Amino acid sequence: MKKARTWSRPDARVAALSLWLGVATVLAHALRVRNGGPPAVADALPLILLGAAFAVTEGFAVHIRVRRGGHAMSLSEIPMVLGLLSVDPTLLLVVRVLGGGLGLVVLRGQRGVKLGFNVALLGVQTTASSVMLQALGQTDPGDVGPMQWLYVLLVMLVADVIAAVLVTAVIALHDDPSEWKRLPSALQGLPLVAITTSIGLISTLAIDRDPRAIALLAIVSAVTYRAYRSFVNQSQGHEQVEELYAFTRALDGVLDTGGVARIVLEQARDQLRAERAELILPVADGTFVRMRMHGRHQLDTTVPDTLPETAWWQPARAGTPVLVAKGSRVVGSIVDGIAVPVPLSDGATGVLFVADSLPDIPTFGEQHVRLFQALANHASLSLTKARLLDELRREVAEKEHLALYDPLTGLPNRQRFQATIDALRADGTPVAMLLMDLDRFKDVNDALGHDIGDTLLRQVGDRLQGRLGDRGTVARFGGDEFAVLLPGIRTREVAVAVGDDLAAAMEQPIAIGHLRLNARVSVGIALAPEHGNDAKTLIQRADVAMYVAKTTRTGVRVYQPDDDRNSPRRLAMVADLREAIQRHDLVVVFQPKLETATGVVRGAEALARWHHPAHGFVPPDEFIPLAETSGLIRPLTLHVLEVALRRCASWRRMGHDIHVAVNLSPNSLQEADLPDIVARLLGQAGVPASALTLEITESSIMDDPAGSLVTLDRLHALGVKLAIDDFGTGYSSLGRLRELPIHEMKIDKSFVQRIAVDHRDRAVVRSAVQLGHALDLEVVAEGVEDEPTLNHLRLEGCNLVQGYFISKPLPADEFADWLAARVPQLGQA
Repeated sequence: MKKARTWSRPDARVAALSLWLGVATVLAHALRVRNGGPPAVADALPLILLGAAFAVTEGFAVHIRVRRGGHAMSLSEIPMVLGLLSVDPTLLLVVRVLGGGLGLVVLRGQRGVKLGFNVALLGVQTTASSVMLQALGQTDPGDVGPMQWLYVLLVMLVADVIAAVLVTAVIALHDDPSEWKRLPSALQGLPLVAITTSIGLISTLAIDRDPRAIALLAIVSAVTYRAYRSFVNQSQGHEQVEELYAFTRALDGVLDTGGVARIVLEQARDQLRAERAELILPVADGTFVRMRMHGRHQLDTTVPDTLPETAWWQPARAGTPVLVAKGSRVVGSIVDGIAVPVPLSDGATGVLFVADSLPDIPTFGEQHVRLFQALANHASLSLTKARLLDELRREVAEKEHLALYDPLTGLPNRQRFQATIDALRADGTPVAMLLMDLDRFKDVNDALGHDIGDTLLRQVGDRLQGRLGDRGTVARFGGDEFAVLLPGIRTREVAVAVGDDLAAAMEQPIAIGHLRLNARVSVGIALAPEHGNDAKTLIQRADVAMYVAKTTRTGVRVYQPDDDRNSPRRLAMVADLREAIQRHDLVVVFQPKLETATGVVRGAEALARWHHPAHGFVPPDEFIPLAETSGLIRPLTLHVLEVALRRCASWRRMGHDIHVAVNLSPNSLQEADLPDIVARLLGQAGVPASALTLEITESSIMDDPAGSLVTLDRLHALGVKLAIDDFGTGYSSLGRLRELPIHEMKIDKSFVQRIAVDHRDRAVVRSAVQLGHALDLEVVAEGVEDEPTLNHLRLEGCNLVQGYFISKPLPADEFADWLAARVPQLGQA
């Protein structure tokens, strides 16, 4: 069973118009018959001859092309004039519709919607001509004189104008709504109408005197047809050249590939008289762009994965033009087609092809191939230029993107972020900005490599974006520094809540291959207009708050004027700290370290305390960063070291064989004279080098392992013991740690304080103890605040402990008294 044909919407519109034209024609003649009586009876032979003339003249059509439209001018005006002056209008309608329809089917091969419309058009032209001629007073077919000649000529010209309007309407409905602008070009056939009408009038007079004049009529008609056809072909040849020049001019003004492709495909369809046109262009990454124009000048662009190797146009990709005429056996659903190569400057080759010739040409021929190659040559130059310009635009766009976006994460960069803030502030929009960086990110790069570090940064950016959603914008400033912009935030409480939420999200481990890393962040917050009105000020103040959050380990902090390094209070505090160090006003206190197995006091950690005369007790988390950033950390460290060694010497003279531990700042290992100073102070105090332990954080060692190793080796040569402080809070390279001359490993209190209630912290401590023992290190746990914690550490095999459960840090004299009264076995009376 054959599948029913589905009409397109344009075909349906044309069919509807044809139906209305047919109905109008039938109604007009029905009214005429009703008002004027039945048609006059005529001999059958003249009617048959007239119908045959209508059929034959449809085969002698001159096609006047108007872009994609075609107006066929035939010699049917000659028999039409004979019919108007000799046959009843209703009979003339029947004869012309039947004869003309037969000629359209047999001689011009028309079918379907096109045939239906042209048959309806014949009916409209015939009816309109009869009605107009009767309106002008021509009622007697036998009455033919000069006035009647003028009437007939006028009627035939008007009928042709009606036909041109209706044909233009059909093209506009079916193919191109802009066809109305080309209606004047469709009237180029009026001179032929005047000529054929005149021939028809002369023939009427001649046949009336001698019927044998029909032979002369055939000769004159044929000569006229050939002459006019030659004239039209020559004119259209000139027009084709003009169109080619216009095509070239149109391409000169187009600067992008899409625009060039549209013009090329439109011109290819119009000038080659094709139903569809396609352009296939290679892309740099090995794919193709396929652009197709069909129907109402619709441009479809697709990016196919592959191109069919069996397609009829494939040889054109290799540089050989392809011509397929009607009746050829080709792969694919085309009637006929032409494909030509389109060379491009980069050595690649595109393909331009047209398919399915319009009915006004028999099929594509060699002359069409030559025309198509000329079009393709012009298209090649324009496409090459457009592709180069597109590449330049892409490079410019990429540079602009790189200027405003971070290439690693794809997030906005500092410049883009600042511009966004300033734009919001220009509109008066309140904003909050959060500045954050990853704690100890440098350790990741040093221990695991920059590839892992880059992956970590990308995942941090993705996680921040995912957590923030549409509440704001995430940016990366460089390194491990990220920023968040929150438009419309007026209160610090809301900003802090967002900061806490983001910080909590970053606490979750990030999986990179077989690794699971923690990306803790420190967050500084500044709000506009409270802390500034421009991006530069807000970023600077958020940076200050972030530094304080980092040094005090508070996680999230809103900017305060006192935080600023250049604030009057800060400057005053730095001056007071310098004076306190010079006067030795800072107190050194000692916290004991016990051996878990015996309860014997093995040593003490020396810690600095500052009691400000105006501000009272200043926490170490506040004045130590002040000392580090103001260059006071060296004299502060030497003061603590000198006091600790002097006190240690006095305790040893009292019979207490203990050591003393002193913390070094991260910059201390970069000081080349540190071993010499330590040796001098040991000698002055009379303390053996083995009684001194220097505690250094993981990060201070891993910042510069090679440089640190030189200093550590010299200290080790003195006999000084070395300890890693806060183990577990950084990203250590175990291979490097194994090579360093260290003796002791201190587990950070953040893991110790909850081992009695949290199995995860207990597992971390157990692993740290086992690792330390595997590296032949003594393991110290700090932050012991209750007996269950002590018992767990004893069971895990931890060597030494310190914390408030044993004793809080004590001034030197109180520590001596505590030490003298100490029971040898902890927990026994």
